[in-house]
Amino acid sequence: MKTRIRNIFSCVLSSILLSVGVLSGCGESVPRSDEFAQILEDYDNSGSEEWDFYDPMTTIQISGWLDESCVKNLMAFLANEYPNYNFKYRYISKDSYEYIIDSELSSKTATDVVMMTPSMAKKHAKNRYIEDVSAYCDNFTDKGKEAFMYGNREYAVPSTSDFQCIFYNKEIMQKSNQKLPLSFDGFLDLCDHLQNEMGIKPLSAGLKDSDKVADTALALLASGYLATDEGKKFGSKIAYGQTTFLMEIRPYMYKWQNMCIHKVYTRSMCIMDDTAAIEEFASGKSFMYMGGLSDYNRIKEANPDIKLGTMALSSETIGRAVLIGGCNCGFAVNSFTPNKQMAMDVVGKIATVDGQRALWSDRQGSQTYLKNVVFDNPEEFDEIRSLTSTDRVVMPWNEWGSHSSQIYEVFGRELQKVVLGEQSVEVAFWVIDDEVKQILRED
Repeated sequence: MKTRIRNIFSCVLSSILLSVGVLSGCGESVPRSDEFAQILEDYDNSGSEEWDFYDPMTTIQISGWLDESCVKNLMAFLANEYPNYNFKYRYISKDSYEYIIDSELSSKTATDVVMMTPSMAKKHAKNRYIEDVSAYCDNFTDKGKEAFMYGNREYAVPSTSDFQCIFYNKEIMQKSNQKLPLSFDGFLDLCDHLQNEMGIKPLSAGLKDSDKVADTALALLASGYLATDEGKKFGSKIAYGQTTFLMEIRPYMYKWQNMCIHKVYTRSMCIMDDTAAIEEFASGKSFMYMGGLSDYNRIKEANPDIKLGTMALSSETIGRAVLIGGCNCGFAVNSFTPNKQMAMDVVGKIATVDGQRALWSDRQGSQTYLKNVVFDNPEEFDEIRSLTSTDRVVMPWNEWGSHSSQIYEVFGRELQKVVLGEQSVEVAFWVIDDEVKQILRED
């Protein structure tokens, strides 16, 4: 009960903060400080009896894999738009998110609104577990609509774009007397210099999330082998069992292996989550942090004075780096919620410019898929602006067929074991291929 109360109050409090300009994209009048203090006092003094009444018909629940701190602008926006409703956000770890949501949707116990990856949306649209929201998607670009399309209809409203990038500390860069690397070898040289000459950890990353481990390899592969004429065929071939990871991908993993050899990726990272990695980076103990756009606000909150820059993971070829990401999240309506109409209204509100701006405020550096709408990102993202404005933001696993999310998970999990020192790269690829065969066989 206390957790539920805290979640509801946090949304109300976020709405107040939105109005005073603390949260991005605000524009309401500023309440007096004594009014704010009074609201806090009322909350602290409120008896449990007042909060015990819980009407599910006036509460909208949203499930997602993003940490609660990464959706506070969205929740504040919704609370402000619908003051007669309570909004609850339920965080589920990415590692178990799809399995839990699959189970809840099939048993008709899922929350009103559910975050979806493109593959999840197609799967649950086919099962008729989520609603057709095409009416709210007319103003989105084809790229945004196609991500969540099944049978020429859209089943989730796109969030803003997202991608993995590297944030770096400009002050440490200046002290190192080095330049930003233009090649993969230059990147390794910089990491060696930081570690051996300055005693500074090159990189912090929450590799406890196996998806992050997958991205560390795919960022190199996507700008190397997967960008070749032969490599571009890999996705469709693996989807139909016509090739293997060992045959096509293993020969091009030497760059990723060098990242482990040079201790850019370390065993300790695999027991570190994003929160711990951000804290390490923000405190100046490391030069770089690898994470998603929602981490920008978290870094700035941990250290408001940090001087940030951004870069892509250096590619095999000078000037050909890519970013791993794209249209990876949408908002769907559970077909079996008793709050269906209200949930549809909420998803429709997320599809507006103001709704998209709230999402952007939670992960600055992104862009909306709404047509003719551009958000002005902070200057910290200037160094990778040329990548984000072209087709050099990619999700290679989207080409791996209807079981792409499962294959992607296996790929990251087995490479994580390599970083942990539990198995060799060779063994990892034998296991990956064996599991992919089983996944395709069960189809």
